[in-house]
Amino acid sequence: MTPIEHAQISYGQQWKARISKKINILKDYVTYKPDCAGRYATIEQFGDLDLEEKTARFEEKAAVELPTARAFIFPSNFERTVHFDEDDEWKLNRLGVPMPESAIRLMEAGERKMEDIIMKGILGTTTIGAGAEEAITTEVLDGVQVVAVDHEDGSTNTNLTQAKILEAITVFMDNDAYGQGTDDGEQLCMGVTPRSLLALWTNTSVTSADFRSFTGGRPFDKGAIENFLGVKFLVSSRFAVNHKAGNIQSCPMWLKSKITYGDWQKATTRVWNTPANGADNIRFKFRAGAVREEKKGVVNILCDVTA
Repeated sequence: MTPIEHAQISYGQQWKARISKKINILKDYVTYKPDCAGRYATIEQFGDLDLEEKTARFEEKAAVELPTARAFIFPSNFERTVHFDEDDEWKLNRLGVPMPESAIRLMEAGERKMEDIIMKGILGTTTIGAGAEEAITTEVLDGVQVVAVDHEDGSTNTNLTQAKILEAITVFMDNDAYGQGTDDGEQLCMGVTPRSLLALWTNTSVTSADFRSFTGGRPFDKGAIENFLGVKFLVSSRFAVNHKAGNIQSCPMWLKSKITYGDWQKATTRVWNTPANGADNIRFKFRAGAVREEKKGVVNILCDVTA
């Protein structure tokens, strides 16, 4: 329905917003890379070194190169333009042309799209290379970096469970990516779909007072999880929309330092009038991309939302 058709039917005097997601909740839980330029940006990385035992006098040990790698961020362009006919203002009468409302809705759409970009970076295919662009390869999440949907017993699909969360944390610890002896400032985050959150809500072992005291406080507060087993939970329906196969949805856990969001063009809003037809236009656009820097930085927990 167009704004004119809406006004003719309802004779309203005030625009009201319909329900929609308004804020990108993931942006503060990834690493931000500003001022990117060109066809791609790179994240330069260096690897581990081992020491050799010296067993004899004057013994010489061969020098080695520091192992390096790079992850590539490829940007995408996003935009949307809303226009209004020059006669809309008098036709809408007291309702008014919703230009400010359109600007707000465009910004909210931008927040949702930025969240989608981050999700794609977390769970998508990563382009990596040891040096020149010609030597690049791709890397997907697989093997131990995926907690199976039937993790509990190997045959029965389950939704999100305490056992799956503990398994994901253990994978990070097995990889020396999290826990004692690692970066104390590292933050472990997890994206949860509403249906998987419900599965935790209905688990009495998780919501009991005894378990809350064990985990260090209230895991649930106003429909969100503040802190559970040391993990920051981020609840978004966008995971269900973008990353599911039938009843199976992804609830990824990641290290904040290992997901990078690159900004090529910050979100901008432009308003102009087209003299040829008198139309008023408002456009919102931005250019950005995100990447998982290395496989060990993410564990994907598969959940059956019907279980």
